[in-house]
Amino acid sequence: MRRRFRRKSRETVHPQMAAEQEAAEQERERRGRRGKRDERRRRPARPARQAPAPDRVAVDARGRSREGPRPIAETAAAAVADVVAIAGEMLAWPVRIWLGAAEIAGRAVLAAWRSVGLPLIGLVLRASAFVLRLAEREVTPVRGLAVVALAATIGLGASQFSDYHAVEVGAPDYQGVENVAPAPQIDQESPRSAHGVTVFAIAIVALFATAFAVTRNWRLARLLPFLGAAVVLISLLVDLHQGLRTGSASIAYEGAEAVLLGGFWAQLACGATLIIVGPLLSAQLRVERRARRPQRAGRTSRTGVAPGAVPASTGRSGAEGAAT
Repeated sequence: MRRRFRRKSRETVHPQMAAEQEAAEQERERRGRRGKRDERRRRPARPARQAPAPDRVAVDARGRSREGPRPIAETAAAAVADVVAIAGEMLAWPVRIWLGAAEIAGRAVLAAWRSVGLPLIGLVLRASAFVLRLAEREVTPVRGLAVVALAATIGLGASQFSDYHAVEVGAPDYQGVENVAPAPQIDQESPRSAHGVTVFAIAIVALFATAFAVTRNWRLARLLPFLGAAVVLISLLVDLHQGLRTGSASIAYEGAEAVLLGGFWAQLACGATLIIVGPLLSAQLRVERRARRPQRAGRTSRTGVAPGAVPASTGRSGAEGAAT
């Protein structure tokens, strides 16, 4: 009886336990599903599958490409890019060579400039400064005017030995091309053929007048304007009239014209220079002589004897010696 009772109790209790177990299993399944969902949500998203590079195309087991053939446009673009790159390299090599040569040449020029150019410029600047200081100390208005007067007199004398007149043959035929092919000249003559040695003598007188005015008597410089005026008058009244004559050349040649050459214009310019320089030189010499007088007076007051004078005691002793 007891055994039967126990069996019954187990049979009556067993369904309840089975239901509880089923409910627990269902609850576990639900929790497992929720956990899987949470895990899926927590996992990071997988990166999208990248397409293979054009140079690494996937190949299947049979050696065939999995992708389709490349478009013609992409192939042409790649070819053009390669051609452009090759052309750029071809152009870049000469430029690199040129830049290298230019760099070497620049270094050489810089070295030459530092070793030769800069020292030479420094030497020229120092020499210029020395000449400037010397000119400021030595060159005076009197000396400058004297140099100009001497140059004018020397030029006046030299102009007497050059041609001042000529006759051009067929001058009208050479108009427009006289700078390239001038007309032939004949009958060249010097100024002496018109006025003799008059102007040459005036040049010699002007030369000595300038020299003695600077060294001896400043009043001689007053002669220079008159000498220059005489030269100008001779040039305009005598030489100009004689120089524009064609003479017998007009009969022998057709289209002959007389022209004045450089000797005439040099003579006229030197005469005008003497007219201008003469008064200026005399005025400067007079001012310089006046400035020297106080200095001579001071020397005379200190020594008691005028410069250039013979002391009285010396003169007496000499007279006594001559008498004895």
